[in-house]
Amino acid sequence: MSDFEQLVRVSRLYYELGETQNAIADQLGVTRPQVSRLLTRARAEGIVEIRIVDRTAADSQAAGTLIERYGLDAVHLAPTIVGSDDLTRRMAARLAAEILRSALRSGATVGIGDGASVAATAAALEETSMPVAVTVVPLCGGFWSTGQEREPYRRIADVLDGQARGLMAPGVVDDAATQRALVAHAGARAIFDLWDRLDVALFVIGGPAWTRVNLGEDLERELDAADAVGEILIAPFDLDGRFVCPVLRERVIAFDARRLARIPVSIGVASGAAKIKPILGALRAGVVRTLVTDVATAEAVVALDASTPTLSPEPEQSP
Repeated sequence: MSDFEQLVRVSRLYYELGETQNAIADQLGVTRPQVSRLLTRARAEGIVEIRIVDRTAADSQAAGTLIERYGLDAVHLAPTIVGSDDLTRRMAARLAAEILRSALRSGATVGIGDGASVAATAAALEETSMPVAVTVVPLCGGFWSTGQEREPYRRIADVLDGQARGLMAPGVVDDAATQRALVAHAGARAIFDLWDRLDVALFVIGGPAWTRVNLGEDLERELDAADAVGEILIAPFDLDGRFVCPVLRERVIAFDARRLARIPVSIGVASGAAKIKPILGALRAGVVRTLVTDVATAEAVVALDASTPTLSPEPEQSP
């Protein structure tokens, strides 16, 4: 039996005849996890197509509105799932995984951020096998831990059978002198050279999560005074899209968020009510080229944009 024939047989047994995965495993002489992986492959390779028809969902104009307003390459909207924000985040992450897949080309250099949505995107990618000869690098140091066993960029590299290049440094250090010493290290410089050649970037549009680390009272007061609503790669910004708190930048080891718009495929991911202001601030900052979110969040961003008009800030010059 060929590989293709086995995928078809497993699919027919499970989806058409209603056999359990345990029963199929017994028939084929394999384990139940192997059956599960075969079913996943069958869906990924188009042997099985599953459609969910949601007749209650109306077409949203939010994507077109945001594209026109902010000159984006694309806006992709996942369905909003009533209940835990985690459910909607996972739906948006599955969509982000599809977009990332479509953007990958052999030989590409791919930068991966950190955060719950990127970790969920890595999990969605892990459901398929898609080897691509790419180099995968983190976009920031290891400060923003997602609690996962492996960092998202390494998990994504594993799925792609690509080469992972690590940045062995924290995301935030104690002072500017320590930051200068670390970025001067040869290992860090090698990653920075790869950052200069990025073809694709995937990152989270984060909320104001400064409580994760003790930044010191002075910086916390400065962030409060600047009305920071979100962050990208540990770079805080306000609702008007102005990057704030330059002193923090001197303590950060991360790709400069101000350069994201220069990357050919720059994918920002965020969903949920807590991300409405961060998304709008990021769009006004002009650093997102492709936005992945959910319908309800996108519509709320459009509404907030209409109710808080602002002149787009002049692009901040990066080094």
